[in-house]
Amino acid sequence: MPFSVLKDQNFSIDIDSVLTLNSKFKSAEAVGGMMNPDESFWIRVDLHNELDTLETDSIWRLRAPAFGYADMFYKEKDSITNITFGTFNMSEDINSILHHPGIPFSKENLIHGRYLYLRTCVFNYYSSISTWELGYLSDQANNYYIHYYTKEDVRTLSNDYLYLGVCTIMFLTFFIIYLYTKRLQFLFYSLYIATSIAYLVYPYLNSNIVTQVTGTFFGHWVTSISQVMINLFYVWFVVYYLETRKNYSLLHTSIIVIITMLAGIVIFDGFIFLRGHYQLHMDILSFQRLLMTLWGLSAMLYLLIKAKDRLPYFVVAGSFLYMMGALGYLFFDNRSLMIIGSILEMLVFSLGLAYKIKQQFEEKITLQNEVSLKEVSALRAQMNPHFIFNSLNSIQHLILNDNRVSALKYLSKFGKLTRNVLESSIETQSVLSKEIELLKSYLELESLRFEGVFSYEIKVDENLDPDMAEIPLFLVQPYVENAILHGLLPKKKGKKLLTISFEREKNNIICTIEDNGVGRLKAQKTSLHPHAQKKSRGMEITGKRLELLGQSQPGKNSVEIIDLFDNKGNPSGTKVIIRILEILKTAV
Repeated sequence: MPFSVLKDQNFSIDIDSVLTLNSKFKSAEAVGGMMNPDESFWIRVDLHNELDTLETDSIWRLRAPAFGYADMFYKEKDSITNITFGTFNMSEDINSILHHPGIPFSKENLIHGRYLYLRTCVFNYYSSISTWELGYLSDQANNYYIHYYTKEDVRTLSNDYLYLGVCTIMFLTFFIIYLYTKRLQFLFYSLYIATSIAYLVYPYLNSNIVTQVTGTFFGHWVTSISQVMINLFYVWFVVYYLETRKNYSLLHTSIIVIITMLAGIVIFDGFIFLRGHYQLHMDILSFQRLLMTLWGLSAMLYLLIKAKDRLPYFVVAGSFLYMMGALGYLFFDNRSLMIIGSILEMLVFSLGLAYKIKQQFEEKITLQNEVSLKEVSALRAQMNPHFIFNSLNSIQHLILNDNRVSALKYLSKFGKLTRNVLESSIETQSVLSKEIELLKSYLELESLRFEGVFSYEIKVDENLDPDMAEIPLFLVQPYVENAILHGLLPKKKGKKLLTISFEREKNNIICTIEDNGVGRLKAQKTSLHPHAQKKSRGMEITGKRLELLGQSQPGKNSVEIIDLFDNKGNPSGTKVIIRILEILKTAV
């Protein structure tokens, strides 16, 4: 429908004055240019050429652009009245997702038999008057129009709902991850996604529920300022994702400045918006877009130059895709471009967050392994004083018994053994041949200490090369000591024999320590050793060492103690089987 325009200022001209200013109305092309939120207009819709058509139905619906505030003035009997419509004054329920219901009128409502007058302002965006389109439909056709959708409508809705669905799933995912991990990077990214929904989709879904929010003065400001909140939450996310305080100090300083400016913009814009300075509100948002574009490009270039790992590349790729979409929306007025850019950015950052989770998990495993090795070293360090204490007790015993020759021999062998232990103290494990050498030195000491009351032998399976296979250093000695003190020494009759064997079983090295002593039950009651009733500290420490060394594959390292019996069911000794995962030979 043809229409003409009369510029107003803050709704200062009333309808009675407008009716006397018909000559002041100009065509849309003549008025031209861009309008801004502080301007208001009178629109005179001329239906002179449509009068015959208007006779065919009683109720018609005026179709108008999505004005912020608007009133339609029409004749009602002998007076002129108005009906309010527009984004912020919707008087009817909205039954369409895309389309407003239109403003009802009839032929009898035409002023001077041909005109409808609209008083309006755009309020929330820049617009060219020459792009306005006004039309009308019958009430029945209008119902069809708002309840059925063209292919273009379906395409628009598909894009919006696809984006809404993707964002909702990702928001819930990252917010739940935040609740579980308490890591702020997931919180800020979920808030970034939520504000993206508020800015790109929510205002364009014309349902009753949405209109109750966006169709309010405060609701409009929230959806409008959400474009600033998007950037605010995004840069907060980058702070925690890249750990900029630690890794990129210069970038971190600039981010703090940007965060301060964005927060200031939100506060100041809210103040001036409430005061009714809508043009300044739009100018502030334009300044913010320019600021973030320039800063974003600088930050991306900085990260490409200073990147310490792969994480910055995810930030740069995602930010670039989002920025291209935002600029496409700004310059081509195509919201789909920003939606596509936002979806691509979220996909990139989903990969980036997954990569960081993987990276942090690997770092945690590495740290746990380092801690485990430190604990192993600490436990092994406890073995040395444990063994030295027992050896000094033995030397003291020989001296008190005036057995000087044996004491000197013992002291000499003890010195040799101690030197070997100290020389290998920096290693957590050694080749099997070294362990066997230490065991022989220890067994010689114990044999000398107890005047040869027991004999021993060490066997190595032919399939096991003692110079290649590795086991934790001094791992077997506590079990050997236990077999001597609690198994063999309490035995009163018969030969006392200790057998130590090493063999390979798949990926394990099996060490078997077998004695033909009195068995564990009798040893607890009759052992000659003064500490027989106490749990062996050396065996306890060794058990913990095996557990720590096998953390990467729980249950692979193990110790099994078997009580032996003769044909009559009497205790005849003890067998200890130590299974050591061969992968330990790669440990530091």
